[in-house]
Amino acid sequence: MKRKLLDTSNLTIKHLSKLIASREISCLEVVDAIIERIEKLNPKLNAFITILDESARREAMHADSLIKQGRYLGPLHGIPISLKDLIYINGIRSTSGSKILADFVPDYDSTVAIKLRTAGAVIVGTNNLHEFASGITGINPHYGSSKNPWDYARMSGGSSGGSAVAVSSGMSLASIGTDTSGSIRVPSSLCGIFGLKPTYGRVSKHGVMPLAPSIDHVGPLARSVWDIAALLQVIAGYDKLDMSSKKTPVPDYLNEISSSEGKDSSSNNNIDTSDEKFKIGIPKQFFFDMIEPKVMEIFREFVDRLHGCGITTSNFDLDGTDKIFETWRPIRLAEAAAIHNEWMVSRLQDYGEDVIRMLEKGLEITAVRYINALHKWRQVIKGAFLNGMSEYDALLVPTTIIPAPLLNQNEVNIEGKSTEVYLSLSRLTSVFNIIDLPVLNIPAGLVGSKLPVGVQLVGRPFDEARILKIAYAYEQHNNLAEQFIPAII
Repeated sequence: MKRKLLDTSNLTIKHLSKLIASREISCLEVVDAIIERIEKLNPKLNAFITILDESARREAMHADSLIKQGRYLGPLHGIPISLKDLIYINGIRSTSGSKILADFVPDYDSTVAIKLRTAGAVIVGTNNLHEFASGITGINPHYGSSKNPWDYARMSGGSSGGSAVAVSSGMSLASIGTDTSGSIRVPSSLCGIFGLKPTYGRVSKHGVMPLAPSIDHVGPLARSVWDIAALLQVIAGYDKLDMSSKKTPVPDYLNEISSSEGKDSSSNNNIDTSDEKFKIGIPKQFFFDMIEPKVMEIFREFVDRLHGCGITTSNFDLDGTDKIFETWRPIRLAEAAAIHNEWMVSRLQDYGEDVIRMLEKGLEITAVRYINALHKWRQVIKGAFLNGMSEYDALLVPTTIIPAPLLNQNEVNIEGKSTEVYLSLSRLTSVFNIIDLPVLNIPAGLVGSKLPVGVQLVGRPFDEARILKIAYAYEQHNNLAEQFIPAII
């Protein structure tokens, strides 16, 4: 009799890795379940551009053979993971969500792909994205838009929208995305999962199609803090092939968060996960100037739950916020225009309308504006944030000021003021790209009991361990992986 396939709708790497290590379930069984779920749901959600079913099954069988030999490689052994479709896999089409690179097949692996496979992970496919990662909505004219699993009529967010949809809907246990203006955190917020933008230089960008190189980041999306830590443990570290990579020691993230672990999160009892008392700062300026009231209500409720975990918060004054947009905009637009300059001459007609508009705006940025933004204002803003953080373990702000908009929506109305969807979704995230700080999106709540929104936990440079530890303490009290499961039809 054929064994019933595993239900992957709410599984985490933490849970599944234990089953694989103990041989209660085989890697092939896990991959078979994932592939069947992709085949069932992807036609509706459009989270994948390429599905690697055959190679994934081969990798799973190899992972099983290693376990039989007593060679268990760690928490990612046999775990199905997807990659945003601009992270290169040798011999696999990498479109960057574009018409221009529709047939591009890299002849080498990205550093991230190499590290994942070395750790035993199974790559099941490549995820849909906003064209060339140049957008925050996930709307794609070439491959179709990824749909939010909480409401198919709504945006997934972007540009790592397919990655977030795949994880949220159980079509992948985790994904690796990129973040230039919020492209990991925004879709994570709208789809109800965790997403980490690490410190700039923490994770190699070698073999990743660039958008704006000085603010591009590579990071993981997953269903739990433990899973994020396990992924970061593998993909972090210096890479001589990436000029922006930093020679900074990589902590043992799993040990860092597990050292404060109390009772299992399935317990109904309140648990004190740590003797360490965390203090979080909430800036008064900028982050609450424009926000939908229901999203603000969820933020306040999240803060109350933090207090219930023994984590204290306080509001503080933050300088430098008036320069955020005039710093981010020249860097993001000018660098993208430089990357695409040749194609803009030879293949202009092959770009989507929204992307070409952004690229053309980049050509209008003067050298003076770009250099001032890159070498002056971003340092001023970073200094202001670090100064503001001096008395705190981390900062806390909302991720998005709205829940997921409708797929055909161009503007939103917030308390009588109309604003573009793009600016609404990226308003609170882009600053952390220009100042390089690590940021974790944490699922915070549901607007109208049906649309997720998140909060951003912000740490000091290369201090991902601390924000993961704080988030893990919160997660232990609230069992988020069970709460944020979309009712997929």
